[in-house]
Amino acid sequence: MKSTKSQIQANLRSILENTLEEARREYVLAKESRDSDTKSSAGDKFETGREMMQREMDKLSALVDNTLNSIAKLDRLADLPASKVISEGSLVETDQETYFISIGYGKLDSIYAISIESPLGLELKGKRVGDRIEMRGRNITIKSIV
Repeated sequence: MKSTKSQIQANLRSILENTLEEARREYVLAKESRDSDTKSSAGDKFETGREMMQREMDKLSALVDNTLNSIAKLDRLADLPASKVISEGSLVETDQETYFISIGYGKLDSIYAISIESPLGLELKGKRVGDRIEMRGRNITIKSIV
């Protein structure tokens, strides 16, 4: 494996922190835009604009909450001991790809960060080195677990 588990966690955490910072910044801008909108004689246009900004704020607020939850989950996984079976926090090298069982993020350099609740995560859960799974017509063999 090219990266250590702690390097992968740190990289993923850094990405999430940047996402969090950007979402918070965009939230403040949307709030300022909503609050600075002055009521015009075209009342419907005013209300529509405010509603659009409120929806954007709600979306950004949900993104902030989800990102904070993902960071907290990553931090919890950092303290988990190594295991011989695949579980949350495992770094799994297969004959096809390498997976970090953590949060559902997707491809991160050459490693996939996946949730244990994802279809692949559920298939891998509890497996050991040498075990095989079938996923979407592909046979995958587990080579190592960190």
